[in-house]
Amino acid sequence: MTTETTSAPTTAYGTGAPGVALTPRRDGRVLDGLRAGLATLFGAQTEEHYSAPPVIARTTLALAGYPESFPQLLGTVQGNPDGGEPGPTDLALTSAACHHLYPLVAGETIAGARSLSVEASCYRGEATSETGRLRSFRMYEVVRFGAPEAVEQWRDEVLAVADGWLGELGLATRVIAASDPFFGRPGRLVAAVQRAEELKWEVTAELADGLVQSIASANWHKEHFGEAFGFTLADGSTGHSACLAFGLDRIVLALRHRHGDDLESWPAPVRRRLGL
Repeated sequence: MTTETTSAPTTAYGTGAPGVALTPRRDGRVLDGLRAGLATLFGAQTEEHYSAPPVIARTTLALAGYPESFPQLLGTVQGNPDGGEPGPTDLALTSAACHHLYPLVAGETIAGARSLSVEASCYRGEATSETGRLRSFRMYEVVRFGAPEAVEQWRDEVLAVADGWLGELGLATRVIAASDPFFGRPGRLVAAVQRAEELKWEVTAELADGLVQSIASANWHKEHFGEAFGFTLADGSTGHSACLAFGLDRIVLALRHRHGDDLESWPAPVRRRLGL
């Protein structure tokens, strides 16, 4: 596998690789609580929840437009099962959890609306060791497929639900318009257009003193993935999609910054919501 290199201290994350962190039992308990909470919030509306592998077909990423738009973030898998010098394979490291779901609806006619959810270990070749700017991280996503107006409405509704839930966990959040880091070919869905059309909203929180980052986002992709993967609506028009994404590791960092490292001292309502 190929990865980006950085000059950051290797001790920052405890693995010898900047931006790659081990998960202690304490944080694992919080992650389990977050997963359970998300399943309660969105499980009833999703047809299926998937646990994705850390690798994905390069052809899928090519259809999504990711390597073309963000080659600097892409991690590729090299090997040679027949022996000899390793070379590129048909796999890459997962860059966004939702990329695993679009092949499941490729070529389909979406009757009404569909929702699927997925969790994946993702990789992006970040060139910084800033807290929360992980190269390896867990992402939980819910994706909606359907007609434009309905998909946009869903995006707005689940954004409010996500922000409210994170607030119930004691986080001081803020919702801001932003540009999308994982879809859109150059010249089409560029950052300025995305902000102007409010296609992406981020829920931000403080992960360290003075350091605010996105911990969740709600994105309306419009027809981008419908065109790429060929899913349509009952009237033959191109289907739209939207996703609600949670950066699980960043949420854990935000919770620890807010409440401290000792889970037993966290506020009782937060502990109850997370099953701690």
